[in-house]
Amino acid sequence: MSSNSKEIAKLKKKYLKSLTTRIFFRNRSLVLNYLPAPLSVWILRRGLIKSDYKLKRESYKFFALSSRAYGARKLHKCDRLLRIATGLLGSNFPKSYRNLLRKAISLTIKNASDRVSNSTSILIATKELELRTFDATSWYQLSRGLFCLGYFRAAWVARENSLDLSIDEGSKQNSSPTAVRRAVEGHLERLNLDSAENILTSTNVLTLKTISSFRESLRWFKGNFTKNRVGDPGASLADGASKDLFGLLVNGKTVALVGPGQPRGEYGNEIDASEIVARIKFPGSAYLLDYRLFGKRCDISQYPNLCPLRELANLSSYEFFDDLRLIVTGEANSSPIRNIPVYSENQELPMYRTTATSGMRLLVSLIRQGPRSLKVFGYDFYSAREPYNLGMKSFYEMDAWKMGDGYLFGTNADFPKTDITVNFGDHDPVSNFCFAQNLYKAGLFDIEPYGKSILELTPYQYVERLEEMLGDW
Repeated sequence: MSSNSKEIAKLKKKYLKSLTTRIFFRNRSLVLNYLPAPLSVWILRRGLIKSDYKLKRESYKFFALSSRAYGARKLHKCDRLLRIATGLLGSNFPKSYRNLLRKAISLTIKNASDRVSNSTSILIATKELELRTFDATSWYQLSRGLFCLGYFRAAWVARENSLDLSIDEGSKQNSSPTAVRRAVEGHLERLNLDSAENILTSTNVLTLKTISSFRESLRWFKGNFTKNRVGDPGASLADGASKDLFGLLVNGKTVALVGPGQPRGEYGNEIDASEIVARIKFPGSAYLLDYRLFGKRCDISQYPNLCPLRELANLSSYEFFDDLRLIVTGEANSSPIRNIPVYSENQELPMYRTTATSGMRLLVSLIRQGPRSLKVFGYDFYSAREPYNLGMKSFYEMDAWKMGDGYLFGTNADFPKTDITVNFGDHDPVSNFCFAQNLYKAGLFDIEPYGKSILELTPYQYVERLEEMLGDW
């Protein structure tokens, strides 16, 4: 073949690959709904995603779609998406395990009361898989998939296997920065603090920022955190506002942090008696309903998405803004709202392979400012069927978008279980629970009795509680 013919062949191959990519992404729903599962896997593996790591991460999207199809009782679609998801985890994915998953889902769709027995079967089968069946990434993506499908106990087993392999891989010489970071995250979660310290002392592949974040957690978990710090180098305030405002509000003060959950007692007076009251997604005191339970004050509020709120700030009907002294967000834009300074907290927490929830971010942001005491209310760590108290729920039924959330409650006033399971795939509940538990053990915050009863569970007992909360599906 002449050099000219070779060049034409190369260009043709490149064009066809580009065309395949464009057709797939422009007609994604068509591909997912009609192409046979093996062909979809082949296209993804051969034509679109070259990185094996990215392929494994892509599997989660199909697990999530499978969960949605399961919730809609679309068995055939759920089965196809599940086959794609497991196919992306590797050609060596055990067929017997995949078939067991498919069978369990089919049986549960036909009879929801079979979920417990099917979940136990999946748990046993997951325990019986050899540790080296998958690498750490595949185990973790399988864990996310099992959370999506509601098999939480099996997800915990897969997650533990991932953590074991990550610790082993990252502790070896010449490990990649990612492997070392995962190993330290695993040691921190399990409170193997000396092991984490040894890796940080000996490694030269992590950035100074990453090492600083790990050492901060080490100080916390060892109980060496001093409560005299003002300001945080990982955050920024709007121009014209004091960079130390958050610290000036919180440092050395008594602080009440109120989550969106339903209080399990009359804590209103105790909350309002605190020098500073911080809340998650504060919608105004009108939606707190019973002040005996919730109190009425709010000095600091955390919002994940400020875009809608910036528009609402111009409306006189949203006067609750005027009561706020500081707004906390994960957004990079820290320009003020109604002249209220905005604190942008953009520093990730060293959790194993996941990101922190809004509630966890605000809890840690407050701890960083060194309050004299910090007590938490309305945090149930997803152990309750409804994630929001009745007041927040009444607000969300009409105005969820105002808080940057796309989900609106249905007319049956029931939070869909697919939203719960997919959310667990997005924000690993075990990582968030373990991080909060370790902070609690170190004495960095107090919590009301119900929340305390959750934090005193072992991680596996916590996962059992989550599966009990989910119930038949």
